[in-house]
Amino acid sequence: MIKHIQRGVGRLLLLILTLTILLSSLASCGLFSYVAESKEEIQENLDGASHISSYGYVSDYLRRWGMPTFDRMKFQYFEECFIQLFNYESGMPSTFDHAKMTAELFLKECYDEIDTADKTAVTDALLNCYVVSLGDPYSAYRPPVEAEDFMTDMSGKFGGIGVMVEYNDQDESIMINTVYPDSPAEKAGIKVGDYIHAVDGKTVEELGYTNAVNYVRGEIGTDVELTMLRGEELITVVATRAEVEELNVVYEISEDKTVGYVQIVAFKGNTFDQFKEAIDSLEAAGVKGVIFDLRGNPGGYVDSVVSVISYLIPDGKTVMSYQYKFEDAVELVSDDDGDKDHVLDLPFVVLCNQYTASAGEIFTAAMRDYRNAGDLKATIVGTTTYKKGIMQNTYYYPLDQSTVTLTVAYYNPPCGVNYHGIGVTPDIYVENTATEDLQFNTALEEMNKLINDN
Repeated sequence: MIKHIQRGVGRLLLLILTLTILLSSLASCGLFSYVAESKEEIQENLDGASHISSYGYVSDYLRRWGMPTFDRMKFQYFEECFIQLFNYESGMPSTFDHAKMTAELFLKECYDEIDTADKTAVTDALLNCYVVSLGDPYSAYRPPVEAEDFMTDMSGKFGGIGVMVEYNDQDESIMINTVYPDSPAEKAGIKVGDYIHAVDGKTVEELGYTNAVNYVRGEIGTDVELTMLRGEELITVVATRAEVEELNVVYEISEDKTVGYVQIVAFKGNTFDQFKEAIDSLEAAGVKGVIFDLRGNPGGYVDSVVSVISYLIPDGKTVMSYQYKFEDAVELVSDDDGDKDHVLDLPFVVLCNQYTASAGEIFTAAMRDYRNAGDLKATIVGTTTYKKGIMQNTYYYPLDQSTVTLTVAYYNPPCGVNYHGIGVTPDIYVENTATEDLQFNTALEEMNKLINDN
């Protein structure tokens, strides 16, 4: 995922939409609109539905077909966001077709699962169906609580216990692979290699990975009970949640101080500060080259990846470009934001794999392109990346802070060639085995070659 967050547009867009909706309501007082008495009645209306030229919004059709009462103003606010900004593959379907897809999905997936007398629940369900019907896996509707959780996660700071985990989807287990120093987890006695079996009495198998992780997180100062599997023994510990700063950059220095290793986990709100600290430490140690590990990096914020790349290369270099629908292309260039133009004049090796996505691919492609232009020495090692060359923005509804995230642009690396559906191909293609990290070993060999040739 690679995202911008748009707040300022919200109030202006809401004002425009409010006027539009009021005028639309006055002009359409005679339009057929009611609440159907049953799911079957809505389905009958759908089966006999036809295109109506005066209907400009999906919500107009939903009301005509008798959907349970929903927040029309909020629905049309987010509709207008998509109408004006959505830029993914074939674009928006016709209003009538989109309305039918939304309604059919709602009847199939939601009608029997929610309280149809609850206006908020109906609105949330319909908006989710509206977005899902577009067929874009990167667009999403988030009601207020989910939106707040998402933004907290992307900030890199949250209420938690201070661990990093690995998930094994074969046996649905969550293993602790890092315990942050002086964290609630360390104070509770949790150790690397422990497995989370249950959270507050609910098993990981019952909750699923995502819910289990979310259950561990929570309000600062509250307790969470964890049942851990340590060897063959189940133990129970209680940790008091505190503010945790997620480690999105992890670095090491080889024993002979010649090679630096920097893993960029994700490009979140705190990534650049951690990255700068890592690079400054490697420079102080006098390393001769750096391995950047982007394997498994899902992406993140545009500003974050631009800042990270800017700290490596001279100011004024193109980092990426993107283009919104109906607008001119925007070019983002490197800028250290007040720092003396920082450049890391060392050879690089970049590790990537099929899970290196979005902003992670921008970083990988940028290193490749600067190398091809003769600006640095760099080699890409691993497997072809995830193949995501599109960008999302997130927009807020000012009245309740719910959000939609939608695809708004295709973006290009410095060379200007978009790789969506293609990915970034490594210079040295290497797959790992079940028992050996051949990609890292190859990267280390290549790093030593670059250092010796430098």
